[in-house]
Amino acid sequence: MDLRKLPYLVVPGVALAMVLFALTRLIEPLPPRHITFSTGREGGAYHTFAREYRRLAAADGFAVEIQPGAGTVETLRRLASGQAMAGFVQGGTAEAAPAEGLLSLGSLYYEPVWVFHRKNQPLNGLTDLRGRRIQVGEDGSGIRPLAVRLLRDSGVTPQNSTILGLSSDAAAAALVAGRIDAAFFIMSPTVPLVRQLLLSPTVSLWSVRRTLAYTTRYRFLSTVTLGEGSVDFVSNIPDRDILLLAATATLVVREDVHPVIVRLLLKTAEIVHSRPGLFEAPNAFPSDAFVELPLHEVARRYLRKGPPFLERWALLLLPLVGLLLPLMRILPMIYNAQMRRRVTRWYRGIHEIDHTLADCTPEEARAAAGRLRAVQEEILNMTPPSAGFMGELYDLKLHIEWLLGRAEERAAKSAKAHSPR
Repeated sequence: MDLRKLPYLVVPGVALAMVLFALTRLIEPLPPRHITFSTGREGGAYHTFAREYRRLAAADGFAVEIQPGAGTVETLRRLASGQAMAGFVQGGTAEAAPAEGLLSLGSLYYEPVWVFHRKNQPLNGLTDLRGRRIQVGEDGSGIRPLAVRLLRDSGVTPQNSTILGLSSDAAAAALVAGRIDAAFFIMSPTVPLVRQLLLSPTVSLWSVRRTLAYTTRYRFLSTVTLGEGSVDFVSNIPDRDILLLAATATLVVREDVHPVIVRLLLKTAEIVHSRPGLFEAPNAFPSDAFVELPLHEVARRYLRKGPPFLERWALLLLPLVGLLLPLMRILPMIYNAQMRRRVTRWYRGIHEIDHTLADCTPEEARAAAGRLRAVQEEILNMTPPSAGFMGELYDLKLHIEWLLGRAEERAAKSAKAHSPR
Protein backbone atom coordinates (compact mmCIF):
# COMPACT_ATOMS: atom_id res chain seq x y z
CA MET A 1 0.00 0.00 0.00
CA ASP A 2 1.25 3.44 -0.94
CA LEU A 3 1.32 5.34 2.35
CA ARG A 4 1.13 8.61 0.45
CA LYS A 5 -2.46 7.69 -0.36
CA LEU A 6 -3.32 7.07 3.29
CA PRO A 7 -4.99 10.47 3.80
CA TYR A 8 -7.29 9.85 0.82
CA LEU A 9 -8.38 6.55 2.35
CA VAL A 10 -8.86 7.62 5.95
CA VAL A 11 -10.33 11.10 5.49
CA PRO A 12 -13.78 9.81 4.42
CA GLY A 13 -13.83 7.41 7.38
CA VAL A 14 -12.76 10.13 9.77
CA ALA A 15 -15.37 12.49 8.34
CA LEU A 16 -18.10 9.87 8.82
CA ALA A 17 -16.99 9.18 12.37
CA MET A 18 -16.96 12.88 13.14
CA VAL A 19 -20.46 13.33 11.74
CA LEU A 20 -21.80 10.40 13.78
CA PHE A 21 -20.03 11.63 16.86
CA ALA A 22 -21.35 15.16 16.36
CA LEU A 23 -24.91 13.85 15.93
CA THR A 24 -24.81 11.94 19.20
CA ARG A 25 -23.21 14.88 20.96
CA LEU A 26 -25.94 17.17 19.68
CA ILE A 27 -28.56 14.83 21.07
CA GLU A 28 -26.86 14.25 24.44
CA PRO A 29 -23.48 13.22 25.90
CA LEU A 30 -22.45 9.61 25.43
CA PRO A 31 -23.83 7.32 28.18
CA PRO A 32 -21.84 5.07 30.51
CA ARG A 33 -21.56 1.53 29.21
CA HIS A 34 -22.07 -0.09 32.64
CA ILE A 35 -25.55 -0.46 34.21
CA THR A 36 -26.08 -1.54 37.84
CA PHE A 37 -29.37 -3.40 38.25
CA SER A 38 -30.94 -4.36 41.61
CA THR A 39 -33.14 -7.47 41.84
CA GLY A 40 -34.62 -9.92 44.32
CA ARG A 41 -33.03 -13.16 45.39
CA GLU A 42 -31.25 -15.38 42.87
CA GLY A 43 -33.65 -17.74 41.16
CA GLY A 44 -36.62 -15.42 41.66
CA ALA A 45 -38.61 -13.80 38.87
CA TYR A 46 -36.88 -10.41 39.18
CA HIS A 47 -33.42 -11.97 39.05
CA THR A 48 -34.41 -14.17 36.10
CA PHE A 49 -35.73 -11.20 34.13
CA ALA A 50 -32.59 -9.17 34.95
CA ARG A 51 -30.45 -11.90 33.40
CA GLU A 52 -32.50 -11.61 30.20
CA TYR A 53 -32.05 -7.83 30.27
CA ARG A 54 -28.29 -8.36 30.63
CA ARG A 55 -28.19 -10.65 27.60
CA LEU A 56 -30.13 -8.22 25.40
CA ALA A 57 -28.21 -5.15 26.59
CA ALA A 58 -24.91 -6.85 25.76
CA ALA A 59 -25.97 -6.95 22.10
CA ASP A 60 -26.16 -3.13 22.22
CA GLY A 61 -22.74 -2.80 23.81
CA PHE A 62 -23.84 -2.34 27.45
CA ALA A 63 -22.74 -4.40 30.46
CA VAL A 64 -25.38 -5.03 33.15
CA GLU A 65 -24.19 -5.79 36.68
CA ILE A 66 -26.94 -7.65 38.57
CA GLN A 67 -27.19 -7.00 42.32
CA PRO A 68 -29.33 -9.69 44.04
CA GLY A 69 -31.02 -8.74 47.30
CA ALA A 70 -33.93 -9.31 49.67
CA GLY A 71 -36.45 -7.73 47.33
CA THR A 72 -38.29 -4.55 46.49
CA VAL A 73 -37.61 -2.55 49.65
CA GLU A 74 -33.88 -3.17 49.43
CA THR A 75 -33.97 -2.21 45.74
CA LEU A 76 -35.67 1.09 46.58
CA ARG A 77 -32.98 1.82 49.18
CA ARG A 78 -30.20 0.98 46.74
CA LEU A 79 -31.68 3.23 44.08
CA ALA A 80 -32.19 6.12 46.50
CA SER A 81 -28.59 5.86 47.77
CA GLY A 82 -27.06 5.56 44.29
CA GLN A 83 -25.86 1.96 44.73
CA ALA A 84 -27.95 0.93 41.71
CA MET A 85 -29.14 2.71 38.57
CA ALA A 86 -32.23 0.60 37.86
CA GLY A 87 -34.27 -2.20 39.37
CA PHE A 88 -37.56 -4.05 39.55
CA VAL A 89 -40.01 -2.76 42.16
CA GLN A 90 -43.32 -4.26 43.21
CA GLY A 91 -46.39 -2.05 43.16
CA GLY A 92 -47.70 -0.88 46.51
CA THR A 93 -44.28 -0.54 48.15
CA ALA A 94 -43.39 3.11 47.51
CA GLU A 95 -44.24 4.01 51.10
CA ALA A 96 -41.78 1.44 52.46
CA ALA A 97 -38.55 3.28 51.57
CA PRO A 98 -37.40 6.74 50.45
CA ALA A 99 -38.40 7.23 46.82
CA GLU A 100 -37.28 10.79 46.21
CA GLY A 101 -35.38 11.12 42.93
CA LEU A 102 -36.78 7.83 41.56
CA LEU A 103 -38.86 7.55 38.39
CA SER A 104 -40.89 4.75 36.87
CA LEU A 105 -40.40 3.44 33.34
CA GLY A 106 -43.73 1.64 33.41
CA SER A 107 -45.38 -1.51 34.68
CA LEU A 108 -44.19 -4.83 33.29
CA TYR A 109 -46.55 -7.66 34.28
CA TYR A 110 -49.18 -8.60 36.87
CA GLU A 111 -48.12 -9.95 40.25
CA PRO A 112 -51.17 -11.56 41.87
CA VAL A 113 -51.66 -11.15 45.61
CA TRP A 114 -52.38 -14.59 47.01
CA VAL A 115 -54.18 -14.58 50.37
CA PHE A 116 -54.46 -18.16 51.61
CA HIS A 117 -56.34 -18.91 54.83
CA ARG A 118 -57.46 -21.83 56.91
CA LYS A 119 -60.46 -23.47 55.27
CA ASN A 120 -62.31 -23.75 58.58
CA GLN A 121 -62.08 -19.95 59.01
CA PRO A 122 -64.11 -18.39 56.16
CA LEU A 123 -62.74 -15.11 54.81
CA ASN A 124 -65.21 -12.69 53.24
CA GLY A 125 -62.97 -9.63 53.59
CA LEU A 126 -59.66 -8.64 55.14
CA THR A 127 -61.50 -7.22 58.17
CA ASP A 128 -62.24 -10.84 59.14
CA LEU A 129 -58.53 -11.31 59.90
CA ARG A 130 -58.66 -9.08 62.96
CA GLY A 131 -57.38 -10.96 66.00
CA ARG A 132 -55.76 -13.74 63.93
CA ARG A 133 -52.20 -14.86 63.19
CA ILE A 134 -51.18 -13.44 59.80
CA GLN A 135 -48.04 -13.93 57.72
CA VAL A 136 -47.10 -10.75 55.78
CA GLY A 137 -43.59 -11.58 54.48
CA GLU A 138 -40.00 -11.02 55.49
CA ASP A 139 -38.45 -7.62 56.10
CA GLY A 140 -37.20 -6.22 52.79
CA SER A 141 -39.66 -8.24 50.71
CA GLY A 142 -42.18 -6.57 48.44
CA ILE A 143 -45.27 -8.30 49.83
CA ARG A 144 -44.73 -7.09 53.41
CA PRO A 145 -45.40 -3.34 52.94
CA LEU A 146 -48.32 -4.07 50.60
CA ALA A 147 -49.89 -6.60 52.98
CA VAL A 148 -49.40 -4.32 55.98
CA ARG A 149 -51.01 -1.44 54.06
CA LEU A 150 -54.02 -3.50 52.98
CA LEU A 151 -54.50 -4.85 56.50
CA ARG A 152 -54.06 -1.46 58.15
CA ASP A 153 -56.68 0.12 55.89
CA SER A 154 -59.02 -2.75 56.85
CA GLY A 155 -58.51 -2.14 60.57
CA VAL A 156 -56.08 -5.03 61.10
CA THR A 157 -52.96 -3.85 62.99
CA PRO A 158 -50.21 -5.29 65.21
CA GLN A 159 -52.18 -3.94 68.17
CA ASN A 160 -55.17 -6.21 67.54
CA SER A 161 -53.62 -9.08 65.58
CA THR A 162 -50.44 -11.17 65.38
CA ILE A 163 -48.34 -10.05 62.42
CA LEU A 164 -45.59 -12.50 61.40
CA GLY A 165 -42.63 -12.20 59.02
CA LEU A 166 -41.81 -15.69 57.82
CA SER A 167 -40.19 -16.93 54.65
CA SER A 168 -42.58 -18.19 51.98
CA ASP A 169 -41.80 -21.87 52.58
CA ALA A 170 -42.03 -21.51 56.37
CA ALA A 171 -45.32 -19.64 56.06
CA ALA A 172 -46.83 -22.29 53.78
CA ALA A 173 -45.83 -25.07 56.17
CA ALA A 174 -47.20 -23.16 59.16
CA LEU A 175 -50.50 -22.48 57.39
CA VAL A 176 -51.01 -26.12 56.39
CA ALA A 177 -50.16 -27.22 59.94
CA GLY A 178 -52.57 -24.70 61.47
CA ARG A 179 -49.93 -22.66 63.32
CA ILE A 180 -51.07 -19.50 61.51
CA ASP A 181 -54.48 -18.47 60.17
CA ALA A 182 -53.65 -16.61 56.93
CA ALA A 183 -50.69 -15.76 54.72
CA PHE A 184 -50.00 -13.18 52.00
CA PHE A 185 -47.79 -14.09 49.03
CA ILE A 186 -46.81 -12.46 45.75
CA MET A 187 -45.49 -14.97 43.25
CA SER A 188 -46.12 -16.54 39.89
CA PRO A 189 -48.99 -19.05 39.69
CA THR A 190 -46.51 -21.57 38.29
CA VAL A 191 -44.46 -21.63 41.52
CA PRO A 192 -44.82 -25.08 43.16
CA LEU A 193 -45.82 -23.50 46.48
CA VAL A 194 -49.02 -22.11 44.91
CA ARG A 195 -49.98 -25.54 43.59
CA GLN A 196 -49.15 -27.07 46.98
CA LEU A 197 -51.48 -24.70 48.83
CA LEU A 198 -54.25 -24.99 46.25
CA LEU A 199 -54.16 -28.79 46.70
CA SER A 200 -54.12 -28.65 50.50
CA PRO A 201 -57.40 -29.90 52.06
CA THR A 202 -56.98 -27.52 55.01
CA VAL A 203 -56.27 -24.30 53.07
CA SER A 204 -58.44 -22.07 50.88
CA LEU A 205 -57.65 -19.12 48.57
CA TRP A 206 -59.46 -15.84 49.16
CA SER A 207 -61.46 -14.56 46.19
CA VAL A 208 -61.61 -10.80 46.52
CA ARG A 209 -64.87 -8.88 46.72
CA ARG A 210 -65.41 -5.11 46.47
CA THR A 211 -63.01 -5.00 43.54
CA LEU A 212 -64.04 -1.51 42.48
CA ALA A 213 -63.37 -0.18 45.99
CA TYR A 214 -59.88 -1.69 46.01
CA THR A 215 -58.84 -0.55 42.53
CA THR A 216 -60.21 2.96 43.12
CA ARG A 217 -58.46 3.33 46.47
CA TYR A 218 -55.19 1.79 45.26
CA ARG A 219 -54.45 2.97 41.75
CA PHE A 220 -51.45 0.65 41.50
CA LEU A 221 -53.72 -2.40 41.96
CA SER A 222 -55.94 -4.17 39.48
CA THR A 223 -57.83 -7.45 39.54
CA VAL A 224 -57.17 -10.62 37.59
CA THR A 225 -59.12 -13.84 37.31
CA LEU A 226 -57.48 -17.14 38.03
CA GLY A 227 -59.65 -19.32 35.84
CA GLU A 228 -60.87 -22.74 36.81
CA GLY A 229 -58.27 -25.31 35.77
CA SER A 230 -55.74 -22.66 34.66
CA VAL A 231 -52.96 -23.81 37.00
CA ASP A 232 -53.46 -27.54 36.29
CA PHE A 233 -55.89 -28.38 33.50
CA VAL A 234 -55.94 -32.15 34.17
CA SER A 235 -56.41 -31.86 37.94
CA ASN A 236 -58.71 -28.84 37.53
CA ILE A 237 -56.72 -26.49 39.79
CA PRO A 238 -58.31 -24.29 40.96
CA ASP A 239 -61.75 -25.88 40.99
CA ARG A 240 -63.50 -22.52 40.43
CA ASP A 241 -62.81 -19.06 39.05
CA ILE A 242 -61.05 -16.94 41.68
CA LEU A 243 -60.74 -13.17 41.59
CA LEU A 244 -57.36 -11.90 42.83
CA LEU A 245 -55.93 -8.50 43.57
CA ALA A 246 -52.83 -7.89 41.51
CA ALA A 247 -49.98 -5.46 41.82
CA THR A 248 -47.57 -4.99 38.94
CA ALA A 249 -43.83 -5.28 38.69
CA THR A 250 -42.43 -1.87 37.78
CA LEU A 251 -39.13 -0.85 36.20
CA VAL A 252 -37.64 2.01 38.23
CA VAL A 253 -34.56 4.18 37.63
CA ARG A 254 -32.82 7.07 39.30
CA GLU A 255 -33.76 10.43 37.79
CA ASP A 256 -30.11 11.07 36.83
CA VAL A 257 -29.81 7.94 34.67
CA HIS A 258 -28.71 8.81 31.13
CA PRO A 259 -31.63 9.09 28.63
CA VAL A 260 -29.98 6.62 26.26
CA ILE A 261 -29.92 4.01 29.04
CA VAL A 262 -33.58 4.80 29.77
CA ARG A 263 -34.44 4.14 26.11
CA LEU A 264 -32.34 0.97 26.11
CA LEU A 265 -34.21 -0.33 29.18
CA LEU A 266 -37.56 0.55 27.60
CA LYS A 267 -36.63 -1.22 24.38
CA THR A 268 -35.51 -4.27 26.36
CA ALA A 269 -38.66 -4.23 28.51
CA GLU A 270 -40.78 -4.18 25.36
CA ILE A 271 -38.98 -7.24 24.00
CA VAL A 272 -39.19 -9.19 27.26
CA HIS A 273 -42.61 -8.24 28.66
CA SER A 274 -44.83 -7.82 25.60
CA ARG A 275 -45.26 -11.59 25.42
CA PRO A 276 -48.60 -13.03 26.62
CA GLY A 277 -48.87 -14.68 30.05
CA LEU A 278 -51.49 -16.36 32.22
CA PHE A 279 -52.92 -12.94 33.13
CA GLU A 280 -51.37 -10.73 30.42
CA ALA A 281 -52.70 -10.20 26.92
CA PRO A 282 -50.11 -9.88 24.11
CA ASN A 283 -48.53 -6.40 23.99
CA ALA A 284 -50.39 -5.26 27.13
CA PHE A 285 -47.04 -4.47 28.77
CA PRO A 286 -44.96 -2.46 29.35
CA SER A 287 -47.60 0.09 30.27
CA ASP A 288 -47.91 3.51 31.86
CA ALA A 289 -50.81 2.24 33.98
CA PHE A 290 -50.64 0.95 37.58
CA VAL A 291 -47.49 2.90 38.53
CA GLU A 292 -46.97 4.61 41.89
CA LEU A 293 -43.84 6.64 41.20
CA PRO A 294 -43.78 9.53 38.72
CA LEU A 295 -43.39 8.37 35.14
CA HIS A 296 -40.16 9.31 33.41
CA GLU A 297 -40.83 11.76 30.57
CA VAL A 298 -38.90 9.62 28.09
CA ALA A 299 -40.99 6.60 29.16
CA ARG A 300 -44.20 8.60 28.79
CA ARG A 301 -43.39 9.39 25.16
CA TYR A 302 -42.05 5.91 24.42
CA LEU A 303 -45.01 4.00 25.88
CA ARG A 304 -47.59 6.20 24.17
CA LYS A 305 -45.97 6.83 20.79
CA GLY A 306 -43.09 4.38 20.51
CA PRO A 307 -39.43 5.34 20.05
CA PRO A 308 -38.92 8.45 17.83
CA PHE A 309 -37.04 7.90 14.59
CA LEU A 310 -33.86 9.64 15.76
CA GLU A 311 -33.88 7.75 19.04
CA ARG A 312 -34.05 4.42 17.21
CA TRP A 313 -31.08 5.44 15.07
CA ALA A 314 -29.17 6.72 18.11
CA LEU A 315 -29.41 3.30 19.76
CA LEU A 316 -28.34 1.58 16.55
CA LEU A 317 -25.36 3.88 16.03
CA LEU A 318 -24.04 3.87 19.58
CA PRO A 319 -22.04 0.63 19.19
CA LEU A 320 -20.60 1.96 15.90
CA VAL A 321 -19.64 5.24 17.53
CA GLY A 322 -18.02 3.27 20.34
CA LEU A 323 -15.83 1.54 17.75
CA LEU A 324 -15.09 4.70 15.77
CA LEU A 325 -14.05 6.89 18.69
CA PRO A 326 -10.83 4.94 19.40
CA LEU A 327 -10.15 4.94 15.65
CA MET A 328 -10.56 8.71 15.57
CA ARG A 329 -7.92 9.01 18.27
CA ILE A 330 -5.53 6.64 16.50
CA LEU A 331 -5.80 8.04 12.95
CA PRO A 332 -4.23 11.43 13.76
CA MET A 333 -1.36 9.61 15.46
CA ILE A 334 -0.86 7.44 12.37
CA TYR A 335 -1.02 10.49 10.10
CA ASN A 336 1.45 12.46 12.25
CA ALA A 337 3.86 9.53 12.37
CA GLN A 338 3.68 9.13 8.59
CA MET A 339 4.25 12.85 8.01
CA ARG A 340 7.15 12.81 10.44
CA ARG A 341 8.78 9.94 8.51
CA ARG A 342 8.33 11.76 5.18
CA VAL A 343 9.79 15.02 6.47
CA THR A 344 12.70 13.14 8.06
CA ARG A 345 13.35 11.27 4.79
CA TRP A 346 13.37 14.53 2.82
CA TYR A 347 15.74 16.22 5.27
CA ARG A 348 18.04 13.20 5.20
CA GLY A 349 18.20 13.35 1.41
CA ILE A 350 18.80 17.12 1.48
CA HIS A 351 21.59 16.64 4.01
CA GLU A 352 23.28 14.15 1.68
CA ILE A 353 22.93 16.56 -1.26
CA ASP A 354 24.42 19.36 0.80
CA HIS A 355 27.55 17.25 1.43
CA THR A 356 27.72 16.22 -2.22
CA LEU A 357 27.68 19.83 -3.46
CA ALA A 358 30.84 20.67 -1.51
CA ASP A 359 32.97 18.80 -4.06
CA CYS A 360 31.19 17.36 -7.08
CA THR A 361 31.38 17.09 -10.85
CA PRO A 362 28.92 18.93 -13.16
CA GLU A 363 27.06 15.66 -13.67
CA GLU A 364 26.72 15.13 -9.89
CA ALA A 365 25.54 18.74 -9.42
CA ARG A 366 22.95 18.35 -12.16
CA ALA A 367 21.80 15.03 -10.58
CA ALA A 368 21.51 16.74 -7.19
CA ALA A 369 19.40 19.51 -8.74
CA GLY A 370 17.16 16.85 -10.29
CA ARG A 371 16.68 15.15 -6.93
CA LEU A 372 15.81 18.48 -5.31
CA ARG A 373 13.24 19.27 -8.01
CA ALA A 374 11.71 15.80 -7.47
CA VAL A 375 11.29 16.56 -3.75
CA GLN A 376 9.74 19.93 -4.63
CA GLU A 377 7.27 18.17 -6.92
CA GLU A 378 6.43 15.61 -4.25
CA ILE A 379 5.75 18.35 -1.70
CA LEU A 380 3.69 20.30 -4.22
CA ASN A 381 1.44 17.30 -5.00
CA MET A 382 0.98 16.08 -1.44
CA THR A 383 -2.28 16.50 0.51
CA PRO A 384 -2.18 19.75 2.48
CA PRO A 385 -0.67 18.90 5.86
CA SER A 386 -2.10 19.73 9.27
CA ALA A 387 -1.24 23.07 10.83
CA GLY A 388 1.38 21.42 13.03
CA PHE A 389 3.58 20.62 10.02
CA MET A 390 3.18 23.86 8.06
CA GLY A 391 6.19 25.52 9.70
CA GLU A 392 8.49 22.55 9.11
CA LEU A 393 7.43 22.22 5.48
CA TYR A 394 7.96 25.97 4.90
CA ASP A 395 11.52 25.70 6.28
CA LEU A 396 12.06 22.58 4.18
CA LYS A 397 11.01 24.42 1.00
CA LEU A 398 13.41 27.28 1.79
CA HIS A 399 16.29 24.83 2.26
CA ILE A 400 15.44 23.06 -0.98
CA GLU A 401 15.37 26.36 -2.94
CA TRP A 402 18.66 27.44 -1.39
CA LEU A 403 20.33 24.10 -2.16
CA LEU A 404 18.83 24.06 -5.68
CA GLY A 405 20.41 27.44 -6.31
CA ARG A 406 23.77 26.10 -5.06
CA ALA A 407 23.44 22.97 -7.18
CA GLU A 408 22.67 24.93 -10.33
CA GLU A 409 25.47 27.39 -9.59
CA ARG A 410 27.89 24.52 -8.93
CA ALA A 411 26.89 22.82 -12.17
CA ALA A 412 27.43 26.05 -14.13
CA LYS A 413 30.83 26.72 -12.52
CA SER A 414 31.98 23.16 -13.05
CA ALA A 415 30.89 23.31 -16.67
CA LYS A 416 32.92 26.50 -17.27
CA ALA A 417 35.96 25.08 -15.48
CA HIS A 418 35.95 22.03 -17.72
CA SER A 419 35.16 23.82 -21.01
CA PRO A 420 38.07 24.13 -23.66
CA ARG A 421 39.72 27.54 -23.82
